[in-house]
Amino acid sequence: MQNQETRLLSLDVFRGMTIAAMLLVNNAGDWGNVCAPLQHSEWHGCTATDLIFPFFLFIMGVAMSFSIARKRDSGWDPGILLYSTVRRSAILCGLGLILSFLSYKGFGEPYHVFGVLQRIGLCYLFASLIMLWTGVRGQAISAAAILAGYYLIMKLVPFPGGFAGTLLPGSNLAEYIDKRCLGYFDPEGILTTLPAIGSVLTGILAGHWLRDSRREGNEKAAGLCSAGTVLFIAAALWKYSFPFNKQLWTSSYVLHATSLALFSLAACYWILDVKQIRRWAKPFSVFGTNPIAAYFGASAMAYSTIWIHWNTGPGQKMFLKTLVYNNLYRSWIPGLFGVYGDYIASAAYGASYVALWLGISWVLYRRQIFLKI
Repeated sequence: MQNQETRLLSLDVFRGMTIAAMLLVNNAGDWGNVCAPLQHSEWHGCTATDLIFPFFLFIMGVAMSFSIARKRDSGWDPGILLYSTVRRSAILCGLGLILSFLSYKGFGEPYHVFGVLQRIGLCYLFASLIMLWTGVRGQAISAAAILAGYYLIMKLVPFPGGFAGTLLPGSNLAEYIDKRCLGYFDPEGILTTLPAIGSVLTGILAGHWLRDSRREGNEKAAGLCSAGTVLFIAAALWKYSFPFNKQLWTSSYVLHATSLALFSLAACYWILDVKQIRRWAKPFSVFGTNPIAAYFGASAMAYSTIWIHWNTGPGQKMFLKTLVYNNLYRSWIPGLFGVYGDYIASAAYGASYVALWLGISWVLYRRQIFLKI
């Protein structure tokens, strides 16, 4: 979302790390043998894997603060800015609908109107509108109002078959609304998109801080850490009333994930942009320059390995993924690692997606091909 001349290396690297982690956790070879650090929380709680998506939304917000502000400062017409925003959101949602179709064809589950890219597109749209028509103070107020409002909605609004404030799986307001409107609960569904917009707005605010030319690099890194500390404490207190929950995207979860994103961005910024220690970061910066292409391509590939299958007997099917996994990973890795072998084989399959798409991204990078939306 930034051109090659003005983008922060730390932002590309942080985004690249996040995309690499996303490909790893989304592509287990055997979902029955997933390493604990690569699993999502079953309901309440927050694992390292639960941080990946909010990190991406936060990073998108940081990038927006640079790209949209630069366009406004260079005299872009507000109408053109609005058109560009709507167009980008529509493309992201369209790509998400394509992935939903591939998932539907591969797994035979209900067709999901919502999904990861759809959430990214919707959050981009609404956060952009807030940014276009408010200043920094308005954006901060909007973020606080969204998170507080979502908390009050989930805590105070009753619904048929449940009562106000319940956050049990199968019995909460977000699930009720999704099931009434969609027929199923979607973690990237209707009501939970609201606090996800707050995740983007926190990134926009962090981006404003980094854009401030009056401050030195060390001060900027320290400011990010200070804000992260405040949010970390606030989240730790809020979770007793509103537990961390990725599927419900609770407000405390937003603050917790944002605090850790601020710490991570501060570290990347200080190491890469202040101290100029950069050699180690090249693979991640390459990933970070074509993030949507890597995510969409890897996801489409993964769904296609389930969609592509053939009959091996009465009522029996062989999936392309199963064939590849059994012959290239499960056939030898478990024998080397004993009781942990199946877990390592499953993770190795996901790591192969990371390596493959790093190679593809590297080719695009070397040819200066940056697939922008």
